[in-house]
Amino acid sequence: MTTVEDALSRPDPAAARRASRVAVHTFRPRRSWPALIVGALVLGVAALAAVEVASALAGAPMRTSVTSAAGEHAATARWSDPVVQTASAVAAATGLVLIAVALVPGRSRFTALRTADPELVVGLSRSGLKRTLAAAAQEVGGVRAARVSVGRRRVRVRVRTDLREAPELRGEVSAAVGRRLAELEPVSAFKVTASVRHTKA
Repeated sequence: MTTVEDALSRPDPAAARRASRVAVHTFRPRRSWPALIVGALVLGVAALAAVEVASALAGAPMRTSVTSAAGEHAATARWSDPVVQTASAVAAATGLVLIAVALVPGRSRFTALRTADPELVVGLSRSGLKRTLAAAAQEVGGVRAARVSVGRRRVRVRVRTDLREAPELRGEVSAAVGRRLAELEPVSAFKVTASVRHTKA
């Protein structure tokens, strides 16, 4: 039979999921509004140029704020002209790329850690995570030095050892780093891979 204390001490799964969502949202990098504005402007200029050229080809050139030199060039331009096609494609592609870069969030500098409380948000910097995992790898017997790189979903550990024969060292390092990750409880799961380099005598 469970007691009231046991029931209260159990973490609420719904609250834990909500806390994870809050942590991920908190450490997600914000979108770049300057890039979005510049991309929209470039795309608008490309669209205006396309309309200007199309109207000139149709025999009814538009009266816009485009300079007279550009207007004269638009009046004599042809869609089959490689210069016109290349300039239009480059301008439109530049605008679309800038908009895409602005809309897609970048890579966060922090790793969100799991908590059971939505009001408590905990994050570990990428450099701090690297140092913590490198320290865990160096605790393995035979490891002389360790370097860690952290990707979006993968942790790569490179260790150096003075041991001539250490076939089990790679697995031990992976297990040690995996245990440290389990203690930290990051919201996103990481796959750990390890490589061993033997120090030359």
